[in-house]
Amino acid sequence: MKLDKFVLAQNMTFLIAIPPQSNLAKLLSFCLATKARKKTTGTEILKITCDLMENPSNLPYWTQDVMGLDLDYTSEEWKALGEMGINDAEEFMATLCQELENLSL
Repeated sequence: MKLDKFVLAQNMTFLIAIPPQSNLAKLLSFCLATKARKKTTGTEILKITCDLMENPSNLPYWTQDVMGLDLDYTSEEWKALGEMGINDAEEFMATLCQELENLSL
């Protein structure tokens, strides 16, 4: 799949619009800290991420799955996970969804 400059600009705009202390920013920081094995396709990652959006209460299991994509749990991943401050997965994801709705794009 070829990523064109417009798609990159759209994604950059989205990232810039996110408040730094929001749950959305914390989740994306966690995603940036994780790494997938070279054999893991974008389609596989998209599937597990879509599963999270459909089942937000699975956030704790999802984070474990994503951290394990490269078969290595790094200190950066653990730090990013801790910074998410998840006490209640459903509440965290509900806040995240509200943050998405409030983005001004």
